[in-house]
Amino acid sequence: MPLLQLLRQEVRANPRYLLFLTVVAAVSTTLLLGIINMASSLVASGGSSLRLAFMFLVTVALFALSQQAVTAIVAREVEAMIDRMRLAMVKDIRRSDIQTIDSIGRAPLYAALTQDAQTISRSLPLLVIGSQQMAMLVFVCLYLAWLSMTAFVMAAGFTLFAIGLHLQRMTALGLATREVMAQEGQLFGGLNGLLRGLKEVRLNELRGEQVVGELAAVSAHARAAKTAIKARWAVESALIQLVFYLLVGLMVFVVPIFTSEFHQSVVQATTAVLFLIGPIGMIAQAIPAVGDAQHSLQEMQGLQQRLRQALADGVDESAEPLSAAVQDVALEGIRYRYPSEHGDSGFAVGPLNARFRCGQITFITGGNGSGKSTMMRLLTGLMHPQQGTLQVNGEALRPEQMQAWRDQISAVFADYYLFRRLYGVAPEALARAEALLQKLEMADKVHIRDGAFTTVDLSAGQRKRLALVVAELEDKPVLILDEWAADQDPHFRKLFYEELLPSFRARGKMVICVTHDDRWFDLADQVLAMNEGQFEPGRAGSHHG
Repeated sequence: MPLLQLLRQEVRANPRYLLFLTVVAAVSTTLLLGIINMASSLVASGGSSLRLAFMFLVTVALFALSQQAVTAIVAREVEAMIDRMRLAMVKDIRRSDIQTIDSIGRAPLYAALTQDAQTISRSLPLLVIGSQQMAMLVFVCLYLAWLSMTAFVMAAGFTLFAIGLHLQRMTALGLATREVMAQEGQLFGGLNGLLRGLKEVRLNELRGEQVVGELAAVSAHARAAKTAIKARWAVESALIQLVFYLLVGLMVFVVPIFTSEFHQSVVQATTAVLFLIGPIGMIAQAIPAVGDAQHSLQEMQGLQQRLRQALADGVDESAEPLSAAVQDVALEGIRYRYPSEHGDSGFAVGPLNARFRCGQITFITGGNGSGKSTMMRLLTGLMHPQQGTLQVNGEALRPEQMQAWRDQISAVFADYYLFRRLYGVAPEALARAEALLQKLEMADKVHIRDGAFTTVDLSAGQRKRLALVVAELEDKPVLILDEWAADQDPHFRKLFYEELLPSFRARGKMVICVTHDDRWFDLADQVLAMNEGQFEPGRAGSHHG
């Protein structure tokens, strides 16, 4: 069982100590049962015993301490284990290339790191506690067998039959519950669409009615399904209570028919059965929870295996540095074809041949779907070409040097993400931050404190200006800007093309911009146009450095 194997590998606590505490809790419960029965018999005959009262208090304390210790250790170990699993997957994701992440999908990875991890965290303690309750069940059953073998056989047979029936029903109920969760996912997706598309909904009354109508239909379907599920859960809960009552009735009304001596221990046996109710209920609760944890663990391990398989098939991309400072980079016969979908051939890029030099500005232009984004991923080493080579300073870039090449690049992609904290920026570089914020007219809106922006809750154009501030603070020889000016007003667009880009070039940076602003094409040293995955002859810039 993968779950038990994971526990053996990951739990750092001494298993013998955990086993000792489990046995102590189980034995103390059985001793409590015996002490209660002895005291009850003594009280029934008109007597009392301070010794039994003292033994009862000591046994209760022993049970409470052992139970608390087991619970605390399990909680600590499970959370530490989940933390290690989550961090290991995060590290694998960080080292994975874009193709691998795209093929797996971001949603499954996010679900594994959040929902699946939470399910394991919530369910694993029930597995350990269920094991503890199983030990307790064994000792109480032994006590019941000592009181009356007939009562033990009947109680055990009836309980096993009831548990088997319950688990069978719970399996079907678990499948139905997962289907309801999927329906709720559709509802949440619809609500997300309503919130994200509220402007469009407000601008069209008919669209709004249709969106809300579809949400109402999905919500009604989810409501009916959840109501049915809760009704089935209510039936299961009632059946469990019914089983417990029938078990007590079995001791009182049925067992005496088969043994004439049972009347002497009927009270003690019934008390023992009552003590069985707790462990049986906990075990019944733990079994489906363990099934959920097993499913979540398989999801996490399956995704991690795919990530690590992709990493194993590659090489250590940070093994070698570049041989010299970057002067130029070239695409030589680069080709890449996406996997086909629905039987058609996937989109292809290449052959791509181009050269970019430090101290020059290159504009990349082209329509939507022309391959600009893929070309940028190939150029930056975020994707690996299927044919051709990426050359730095006239030498083919080896796979072991790929991270060294990526470390030479600052980029603001069209789908960039702006971290609030300035990760990757040297502390001494922060001294230039205020001047950059002033230059981009952001100093009155944002400050940098403790290595982080005070806010990133800004307009799209303002966030792009902050992203450019980060790229400037990194101060790397290669600067890639993907449609940076698209979200800027005319003032900042003019500032970008006529002041910022020339200043980058004057400082010797290799500047590569994806842009459609043909008004400023003459500022570039070269203009490369893309169409259907290939470069077409562009219009050379008029600048001569």
